[in-house]
Amino acid sequence: MGRFIASENIPVLLTRLATDGAVWAPAELPDSGESVVFAPWQPGREVVLDRFTQMSPKELVLPMSERLLSFSYTLTMEGEEMEVESAIPGGHTVIFGARACDAKALVVLDALFHQDPETTWSDTQYRARRDDMTVVTIACVKGTADAACFCSSWENGTAEKAGSDVIIYPVPGGFLAEAVTIRGTEVTGWDMFDDSDQPLPELDTTDVVDFDGLVEKLVTPGVFSDLDFWGRESHKCISCGYCTYGCPTCYCFNIYDEMQGDRQGERCRSWDACMFYNYTVETSGHNPRPTIAHRWRNRLGHKFSYYPANQGETLCTGCGRCIRGCPTGVDIRDILRAAGEHE
Repeated sequence: MGRFIASENIPVLLTRLATDGAVWAPAELPDSGESVVFAPWQPGREVVLDRFTQMSPKELVLPMSERLLSFSYTLTMEGEEMEVESAIPGGHTVIFGARACDAKALVVLDALFHQDPETTWSDTQYRARRDDMTVVTIACVKGTADAACFCSSWENGTAEKAGSDVIIYPVPGGFLAEAVTIRGTEVTGWDMFDDSDQPLPELDTTDVVDFDGLVEKLVTPGVFSDLDFWGRESHKCISCGYCTYGCPTCYCFNIYDEMQGDRQGERCRSWDACMFYNYTVETSGHNPRPTIAHRWRNRLGHKFSYYPANQGETLCTGCGRCIRGCPTGVDIRDILRAAGEHE
């Protein structure tokens, strides 16, 4: 027996979730040409669950810009002393209306940023946000995926549950809810849910890319050294960076100090992108990835070879944002297939 929530009770659910912390849900940006993004929810704000968001909810675990620590220098009788104060985020966050590909992306990022701090490196800010987060995912039922989606390239596809606490399935009159975690069981036990005997609806299937052998293929001399191949496949790219910013798993960042006078300042982290020319420019002026071809080779190698080999997860979940949002129509699936067929 499952749990059912009527559509008119979704605001009631959001209000209850908001008692624990900030709720972020898909909403249409005013005067944006119907663009949908994750935004702070407040009573009266419409939640858009029938369209894909232009940006993933990645920002809620890795903000576009954040302070990592503050520091100051003090002169004492013994000399100069430096004081450092870490910036640890606090407060519960709810992501409502994520897709399975977005929830899975959190698990993919966990493989790097949220390892056991007792045995290896773990990102303090990331870990604090992930440990205090509830994720309510909306399932992609039959007919709701689009031509850019390719999550079915992985075993679970639209049936992926990793990263979710609750999954809601659209049905006539409302949603069936499935608890995935202990937190999810708590949420679906609230009084705005009712028992239901309805079966779960059929899930959608999406385009499939065959990743078999790509982990090894992308680093073989034949593919890796063929810059003409990478140039042909990426010739439409203008290095705008949307594919990395919109991606739920790309995590390139820059760290810099912002001084307030000459005695104190802040160390900050902000998003960067491997598709930008300046990303790999060295102090000497040399750039080991001077062309778009070099940068595309690195982008696909990182996502589909290096990261899986090192972290055990593919650095992609098939959400399709890089395809939908590319201003020149570059399709990562075409490049992956061409790489797989490369002799």
